[in-house]
Amino acid sequence: MADRDEERRNTGADPGESGESNAARRLRAQGGAGEDPIHGEEEAKGSFFSNFWYHHKWKVIIGAAFAFILLTGISQYARHANPDVTMLYAGTKYITATQNQKFVGILETMTGDRNGDGKVYVQMNDVVFYTEHQFKEYEKWCEENGEDMTIDRMGNKQAADRYVQQVWADPLICIFSPDQYTEVARSGGFTTLKDLFSDDPGALEALGDAVLDDWGVRFYETKFAKFYDAARIFPEDVVIAVRTLPTMSALTGKKRAEEALAANKDMLRKILTFDYPEGYDPEAAAGEENPEEGA
Repeated sequence: MADRDEERRNTGADPGESGESNAARRLRAQGGAGEDPIHGEEEAKGSFFSNFWYHHKWKVIIGAAFAFILLTGISQYARHANPDVTMLYAGTKYITATQNQKFVGILETMTGDRNGDGKVYVQMNDVVFYTEHQFKEYEKWCEENGEDMTIDRMGNKQAADRYVQQVWADPLICIFSPDQYTEVARSGGFTTLKDLFSDDPGALEALGDAVLDDWGVRFYETKFAKFYDAARIFPEDVVIAVRTLPTMSALTGKKRAEEALAANKDMLRKILTFDYPEGYDPEAAAGEENPEEGA
């Protein structure tokens, strides 16, 4: 018996666990039993990432999607933050994104890279809202035709507030319904047509009855609107004009505002002086638009 105890002490065997050395027992107590001393660390790393992906994969996927959308938005904003020409439509008729894109696409063929960024970009913002007068007119129409009112008063006010912020902040080309136009015109917010055509008074005279007053032109009476179907997306009574240099430009950057105004005035002159292509007959074209009329 003493000889067997001596043998166990010499070999490091545990009396309670035959055949397991003290070194093996220490390794097991430290959590190292069964590990490959060469590949153990690699297997541990694989296990960590596998577990992380199992528990957090949807967070990773959603986070990656959000990051993609954010970066795309920033990229688009960077491309469109400094347009070559800026316009604003305000009225009661909705303009679809496709209509907007087709309209500004025509204008982009008529201007150049004003800001030197290597791209030609015309931006048209649109704000749909009712003035109090327009609201009463719509209310009257609904009563006469047995229709329910569908105007969200709160949403309409928010849209009107956005309109005020935009129209008084930048020297825009404005395409406005009469109520929206009159409000700005009475405040002296538009460049006069005489100033717009100071170097070519004959072009102003050629507009004839299309001229509404000292500042605005009836858009649908221009050859531009008569020629391009994509331009006839607004209410038929809209007026086109260009803002003067905003007072706020003294705070936001007068030089930049002056450059924007010059570009927008040039674009408006091109719209108002547009002429039909050689050989084009507007009366014949008008008859071809609805060949089934009168049939």
